[in-house]
Amino acid sequence: LRVDRRIFTDPDLFELELRFIFEGTWIYLAHESQIPNPNDFMTGHMGRQPIILNRNASGELGGFINACAHRGSTLVQKKRGNLPFFACPFHGWCFDS
Repeated sequence: LRVDRRIFTDPDLFELELRFIFEGTWIYLAHESQIPNPNDFMTGHMGRQPIILNRNASGELGGFINACAHRGSTLVQKKRGNLPFFACPFHGWCFDS
């Protein structure tokens, strides 16, 4: 049994996969042990959407889009780290971790 190679390069199929798999259902992004300490974070993508997963100062896990609500600038360039807040490089808007 062979698979047609076009399934790997077809842009229409790619759009369908993003819509129904990556943007339409729960996706495993990380294990909580990957961000063990208060203010730890890691970045990645959920489909095309850049995201930040973090543990806040109280130890709770959270996640949000890695973009400033004002102009959409990327908040964090690093893959992982420890920050008490995330600052927009454009106007300096700050968001608690």
